[in-house]
Amino acid sequence: MQSQKGTKLGIWILLIICISQGVYIYFSEPSRPDPTKVVSVTHVGEGGAIYEILYDSGGATVPLIYRYFLMDIQANDQEALKKSTEREPFLVTKSPNAVRKVIGDSVKLKTSETIYDFHNVSIYKNNGKINIVTFDLVSTVK
Repeated sequence: MQSQKGTKLGIWILLIICISQGVYIYFSEPSRPDPTKVVSVTHVGEGGAIYEILYDSGGATVPLIYRYFLMDIQANDQEALKKSTEREPFLVTKSPNAVRKVIGDSVKLKTSETIYDFHNVSIYKNNGKINIVTFDLVSTVK
C-alpha cells in the first residue's frame, strides 16, 4: 500500500510545478512587435485620424501585417508610432490600403487578404471630447 504522506507530497509538488508553469507562460507571452512605419493617415471626424501602420519585424517567414489605429491627429509619424504602442487597433490584416471612404464619423473599409482582428466601433478623444467612429468592412478572398 502506498504511503498517504508520499502521495500528498507528490500532489503538492505537481501543483507547484503547474502553477509555476502557468505564471511563466503568462509573463513570457510575446508582446506586440514594434511598429515599422506609418503607411497612411486618413482624417476622420473632428480632429481624428486613422493611422495605417506597417509591422514587418517578422522576417522572411512572417507576412507583412497592417494595423489600423483610430486616434487624435498626431504632430508627426514618430508620435503616432509611439502612441500606437499604447492603443489597440480596430483592424489587423495583411491588406494594405483598407480605408476606402470617410463619411463624417463613418468609415468604409475593404480588404482582400486575411483579417486577424476587427472591431466595428472605435473611439478617440480630442480636446476632452470622446468621438465615436463606426466602420463598415467589406472583405473578399482573392
